[in-house]
Amino acid sequence: MGTIFALLSGVAMALQGAMNAQLSRPLGLYWMLTSVQLLGVLTSVGLALALTPRLASPLSAPAYLYLAGPLGVAITALVALSVPRLGMVRATTFILVAQLLTAVLLDHLGILGLPQRTFPAWRLIGVALLAAGSQILLRS
Repeated sequence: MGTIFALLSGVAMALQGAMNAQLSRPLGLYWMLTSVQLLGVLTSVGLALALTPRLASPLSAPAYLYLAGPLGVAITALVALSVPRLGMVRATTFILVAQLLTAVLLDHLGILGLPQRTFPAWRLIGVALLAAGSQILLRS
């Protein structure tokens, strides 16, 4: 199921990036951010009320983890700014490379409470191949 969730996430992220870039045209960046995040909050609250039997204590998680909220706003803004300038494929390629390199570090170092998963040097070949494939996608 994890693979299916990840694939659906990738589809949703591409659709969201394209939609946010288009929505920022008539609304402007900051009103697009406000409307998208507000709809996200309303959707999240509706899902939490419908699917969660009890309210969890916000104090049960470390405070720094709540920076995920502002990071979500930054991600939405940066994608909306990059897509019109680079096109969907180029922007997504840069995003994927940055995500993969960050994920390698997070896993290898076990940062942010993630289990440490060593990243053997030979796996860097896979990262290098992805980077090489990215270069093919990025050629004009």
